[in-house]
Amino acid sequence: MKNEMIRSKDFELSWYTKKSSKSFLNKLGTSFGFVIILMPIFGVLLSIGNIIDNYSDNKVAVSLFKNIAGVLFSNIGIWFALSICIGFTKNKGAAVYAALIFYLVFNVSLAAFIKVNADDSSRFSILFWHDLRVAVYTTNQFGVLTFNTGVIGGIFCGSITAILYNKFKDVKLVKGLEFFAKEKFVLIIVPIFALISAFLFMIIWPMIGYALTSVGTGVAKTPIGVDSFIFRTFQRMLIPFGSSLLWQAPMWYTSVGGDLVPYKAQLLAQYLERTTEIPSDLLTQIALIDASKVDLLASANKIIGNDNFSLTISEWIENTGEIFDKKGDQIISAAVLNSNYITVADCWNVGLRITRFLTAGFVNSMFMLPTIGVVIYFRIEKSKRKDYFGKFLVAILTSFLLGITEPVEFMFCYLSPLFFFVVYAPLVGLAGLCTSLLQIKIGSTFSTGLFDFVFNGIIPTVNNQDTRIWLFPILSIVFIGIGFVASYYFFKLTNFDPLGSTKNPRKDARLKIIQMKDLIGGWKNIDQVSFEDNLLKVKLKKQIMLENYQPWFTSYNSNDKILEFTLTKESLQLAKLFSEAFDAKIRLEVFKKQDKIEYKNLLKTYLLEKKQNH
Repeated sequence: MKNEMIRSKDFELSWYTKKSSKSFLNKLGTSFGFVIILMPIFGVLLSIGNIIDNYSDNKVAVSLFKNIAGVLFSNIGIWFALSICIGFTKNKGAAVYAALIFYLVFNVSLAAFIKVNADDSSRFSILFWHDLRVAVYTTNQFGVLTFNTGVIGGIFCGSITAILYNKFKDVKLVKGLEFFAKEKFVLIIVPIFALISAFLFMIIWPMIGYALTSVGTGVAKTPIGVDSFIFRTFQRMLIPFGSSLLWQAPMWYTSVGGDLVPYKAQLLAQYLERTTEIPSDLLTQIALIDASKVDLLASANKIIGNDNFSLTISEWIENTGEIFDKKGDQIISAAVLNSNYITVADCWNVGLRITRFLTAGFVNSMFMLPTIGVVIYFRIEKSKRKDYFGKFLVAILTSFLLGITEPVEFMFCYLSPLFFFVVYAPLVGLAGLCTSLLQIKIGSTFSTGLFDFVFNGIIPTVNNQDTRIWLFPILSIVFIGIGFVASYYFFKLTNFDPLGSTKNPRKDARLKIIQMKDLIGGWKNIDQVSFEDNLLKVKLKKQIMLENYQPWFTSYNSNDKILEFTLTKESLQLAKLFSEAFDAKIRLEVFKKQDKIEYKNLLKTYLLEKKQNH
């Protein structure tokens, strides 16, 4: 019985060594951040290129700025592949190098099996798939025609590379082959796995691509505003769990959020309506052309009855080729808000409501959320406000200028979850509904703050894009009022205290222990841990370089593979818990190997007792 009690305590302590889902989501968010942080500067360059194009004949400057912007937006997949690898391999250069190799081999392998039909260049075959549409499934990348897997392909390649790196980076080979061991071994096997992955994608991607396009088409056909309301509401609801990126990524970066290809003929008709005097009945016929089955130029000329507009149509087709490769609300919006050939208004006119998943964010992050932040600030006792003024000012300005909302949202999402989930999130969804109904069209390349508003709202409007931006301040004033009334009276009725404790000590301790573990190379690199005389001694299996140890330790001594940490006053209890949790983890692992059945029985008993106690 005593042994069972000890083991129950071990189960309790070992909980601190378990990796939480938040750890994974933090890594994922960090990974995506490496791409998202690039979008503002490349978006600005794209806007500058469009301004020069509109007001100058300097083709060199136009080409320079637009080509630089294309480095990111036309190759979005590879940046996600590299960023995923950075986030999940602790920024290891060899892993990033491997991800680049994987992505290149993956795409050229796909390209080798694509066979464009000899009698119809708009169709191709690959393996047992036949008559697939070139415009829907492919793109030109690195000089070859390959599958347009976009962000999904990039995340897939980066994820497989990260798994391979973490699995084989320390592998040892037989004598004589030591040169090819460890990280070099990863570089050797990556092309093989890339080729296997390419074969897998040849089989499944046509199905995935069709499913994504179908979902995107279905979403586009929902009643106006409904999709924006649902998207924005759930996006906010996921913020406290750190998983909003998983929800928004398909809408922003894949066909689920929008695909221009099915609307090609309709968009051409919109352009011709704006730039020519072709009769409306002929434009209606042009809009009905199935560009996936017939040659768009020849069909349009046949409907018009002559070749007088052949040059205009050819120019449009030539200048929109890259735009049709774009998938997702954010990526497409960056392209059409900076194009004279396909405008954001054209997209809305044909039924594809580009920016509908973006615009409401500006209403929230620039106006409604800062208003709620001010209300929360004035909930603090007057004598204490001065101490928190700087914190609130920074949080509110961060939301207004950069569109980064978490500093304000975290002030109330844990302290007042009822307000966050029942009032605030639906209000953001309501903002999405309203911006869609009013057809306000503002894009975003980073986040929905003032800087993005200027480059993706004001500048496109100046460049003759029909954004209906004049309605934005009116709607924002309305939501300032709604946000103020809702938060003021809710917080007053519930006696909301902004300085209330938000911490769960147990979960907070586990997160810190996981961070300490990562600092010294993970549990697998720890041989022994002891805590005595206010010192934490850790014996490692492999020596490592320590970085960022200051949060828990004032200093450390290294003797071979033994580290001795001098603890800060605040970390004494945490270090003791770290030592006890590690010992419990080892005891349980040994016990599990000795008697797996008994281990499972005791685990079930422990979980049952824990459930009853709660």
